[in-house]
Amino acid sequence: MISQNFFNVKTGWFRIFFISCFGLAVFLLLANIVLSFFTPKQISTETSALSAVEINQLFRKSISEYYLDERYLRQIKAPKKKEDSLLFSYRLILPHDIPVPVFLSSIFGNFYERDVAISSVEIVLNKKSLLEISSGSKEKFYAEIIQDTSIHRNAGWLAFALTNYENLSHENLKKLLEMPESFAFLLHPKKESSEFVKTILDARKEYILELTETSPNSEFMLAEKFPFERNKLAINSLLKYYPRNSFFFVHPSSALLSAQAFDKVRKEFAKRKYKLFSSNAFLNVGEIKEDEFAQRFLGSANILGEGETKLLILPAAVFYASLEKIINLKKRGIRFIPASTAVVKLKGL
Repeated sequence: MISQNFFNVKTGWFRIFFISCFGLAVFLLLANIVLSFFTPKQISTETSALSAVEINQLFRKSISEYYLDERYLRQIKAPKKKEDSLLFSYRLILPHDIPVPVFLSSIFGNFYERDVAISSVEIVLNKKSLLEISSGSKEKFYAEIIQDTSIHRNAGWLAFALTNYENLSHENLKKLLEMPESFAFLLHPKKESSEFVKTILDARKEYILELTETSPNSEFMLAEKFPFERNKLAINSLLKYYPRNSFFFVHPSSALLSAQAFDKVRKEFAKRKYKLFSSNAFLNVGEIKEDEFAQRFLGSANILGEGETKLLILPAAVFYASLEKIINLKKRGIRFIPASTAVVKLKGL
């Protein structure tokens, strides 16, 4: 007969064994969790090697982004013994407006996350680099990239005058003023815009005043019904609060440029060596929408003729939203100039 003490001992032993196993399992689980934070994870990065033809296509993509034709590119023999896998060797001549480092950044961007190894060796600072591209451990592409500062692309000059700056948020207007790009604000004569002039000039930007037949501030108003002396006082106020420019734009709906009653007013401006131009004498798309602007202008390869100058008047909000695409126009060889310079070139001031 088995005593009760035997069952008590056995039951106690099993209880200790069970608790020990459970504790060990918890310990191993926690240890595994902790170690997982410190153990490097093996992530598969398998990508297929690019062929020489594919590399050549991506290189030519950068060339097309800068609107460079075949005159700038010619095939050459590699200067030293290369692998049989090297199928393309070029000499690319860049014009004055494309520094070699800028073009190389486009190359690196087009090959981003591709299975290639790119070697770029600068031979002459900012003027000449040797480019070698390998894939699958084989060299497949070679190019000499040289800038010739004597080559100038005559792709034209473009200037911007921005309307309705009030429609921009305070934050976006601040960003716009801080941008290095050249442009002018097209202002209407009123107290708020006269106060904004100092902000514009402090930011090293330009403004153009567009005269209208109405103004919320009578001191700036020119009207046929006013005596000449009254209009003369308005001219004095305009010149006082809107200095720096030698010209004014006139809104297309204003009779200031045509009405006989304004003849003395026009002569008064001329006497002070100020010229008046209709805003419609320039490319005025002040009411255009962003998508229409992109389609009509940014998407057109013929936005400018060879050597042509344009002053484009458009909404500030459209300019701000399209800024990245506008800056890309520089890749075509189009040069941005101040609005005042465009007026001088177009009107011969």
